[in-house]
Amino acid sequence: MQAKEKDSDKRINERLNLSFLISLPGQNGKTINVSASGVYFEVITNDIEAFAPGTIIPIQITATTTTPGFEERKIKLNGQGCVVRNSIEVVTGRGSRLGVALEFKDKLKISPD
Repeated sequence: MQAKEKDSDKRINERLNLSFLISLPGQNGKTINVSASGVYFEVITNDIEAFAPGTIIPIQITATTTTPGFEERKIKLNGQGCVVRNSIEVVTGRGSRLGVALEFKDKLKISPD
């Protein structure tokens, strides 16, 4: 699936609407869309400053591969990215659900789970 966004003409890479577990220092979130150059994810946090634009964050995305005729395998994509923008989606009793756009600094490293 390709995501069509208002500013999609500025996008370098196609974005895929895929939901994966994303692990960050001290917490987990869920991806909303992913591309070769970045990821948009949501996380529930009380520390919005940890996701301020310009902040470098180490990440790990866990995905499952499915190939007909083979067992499912989990893979981990490891790397770091720079926060491009964030927005508070909802404020809950557990913290704010924050949407975060992250641009990858380098290619992600792939490792089997």
